Amino acid sequence: MKLSLEVIKGPETGQKFEFTQPDTFIVGRGGKDRPVHFKLSDDDPYVSRQHFLLEIAPPRIYFFDFQSTNPPSINGIEVKEAELHDGDLIEVGYTQLKVHVFTENQPKSIQYHCERCNKTIAVELMEGETPPAICEACEEEIEENNRRQSSWITYTVTCKCGKDLSSIANSDGKAHELSGAVTYCCDDCVQAMMSGKDAGKKIDCYTVIKDLGKGGMGKVYMVHQQETGRIMALKQLLDLKNEEVMKRFHRETKFMKAFSHPNVVRFIDSGTTEEGPYFVMELLSRGNIDTLMDSSSGFIPPDLAVPQIINALKGLEFIHANNIVHRDIKPGNILLQNNSRGGLTPKISDFGIAKKYSDAGGSLMTQANVGMGTIIYMSPEQIKDTRSVREPADIYSMGVTLYYLLTGKYPYHFPTNREIEKFRNENRSKADNMKDALEMIMRLEDMKHPHVIILTQEQISIQKRNPNISKKLANVVHKAIKKEISERYQTAKEFRCALEEVP
Repeated sequence: MKLSLEVIKGPETGQKFEFTQPDTFIVGRGGKDRPVHFKLSDDDPYVSRQHFLLEIAPPRIYFFDFQSTNPPSINGIEVKEAELHDGDLIEVGYTQLKVHVFTENQPKSIQYHCERCNKTIAVELMEGETPPAICEACEEEIEENNRRQSSWITYTVTCKCGKDLSSIANSDGKAHELSGAVTYCCDDCVQAMMSGKDAGKKIDCYTVIKDLGKGGMGKVYMVHQQETGRIMALKQLLDLKNEEVMKRFHRETKFMKAFSHPNVVRFIDSGTTEEGPYFVMELLSRGNIDTLMDSSSGFIPPDLAVPQIINALKGLEFIHANNIVHRDIKPGNILLQNNSRGGLTPKISDFGIAKKYSDAGGSLMTQANVGMGTIIYMSPEQIKDTRSVREPADIYSMGVTLYYLLTGKYPYHFPTNREIEKFRNENRSKADNMKDALEMIMRLEDMKHPHVIILTQEQISIQKRNPNISKKLANVVHKAIKKEISERYQTAKEFRCALEEVP
């Protein structure tokens, strides 16, 4: 799929911009502290320095107005956010840009040598994809060998009611491999747990017990695999009915099943249905790290927050060592599990999915204003060029996460979900939902769009938010969220070691 923007009116008439990969594209007059990808005329009084942003996520393209004084229009109608389509006309000041969407590229058949068996294999790949290291036959043989070896070790598994489930738990040879990552439950106890309208729904070999939540990219369920008795979490990604995208998602999640680290959520399986692709992972019932917030103070004390982030950074080290940039680190993606010491173990979730999903045509920054809060955790370079971000972008996001945990606020003047919810409860006659409440707050306090805030505004000192934070800890947090990449910690290990030295 190829997208292009063509300037058909204005001083830059004739210019074209083409996109085949995910990207962000900022349009405006620009300036020293207001970078843009396409600069409009300085003589146009109706154009802001950063007027609007386009998020390119083939086969889709999304439009965001930067709350400009003179709102741009699409096909003659003023809009703040929209998904663009072929032939749409964007008008800003004296300039008009036309959107062109071209037919998706067809997969090409190539031949490669399997690194394991050295056979020549033919495979169809989309543009930009690389062939796998080993062929599917070798992958299946390796998995079968692992299952055979695991089957020699028989685990005794019981349901919480005391029923022995060892025979079914060991039936596929994976009980040893998944020890500690899954729990087991008999059919009778599963029936007693079922609740909600989706209870009993079948997703391949998994039966939904209950709905755990819904986000912009999909729904998460607690599921039961009757053949093995396992209880797990399943996330179904929605709005991805393109067959090639499904195949690509399946290939890219396949290798994640082999990942195993105490601070990374264990991926177990993946597949596709008519509703969209899904992946199965271990179920973490303690929620995300945000749930540790003290209800009276509104933040987490350093002696609790810092150790959790130190351990989460161990998981991030592992992810980066496997050449994955997460790109969506935030409190909601750091989940908690009870450990044998009576404490909690943080585990990074959705690792790699954000990047892989975006590459396949999904959108990370357009999820119906859940995204507003998510964007606040993004580094400036991710907003400017989402394709080429590296590990320091995750360091920045983890730094903002720690800042938020220690203060209950963001490093910028922008409302948190708790503050939006409070405002909504106090203004229910005017704000029916979180989106309306956020828009009201932004108007009343003259707040800019999060993209503009991150790119142009100064960060608020963490000690101004919470004076009880030590100078040494404040310095570590401030370095992690430096806007300039070179001034930031470059690796998760470097950030972790700095936190470990804080008394």
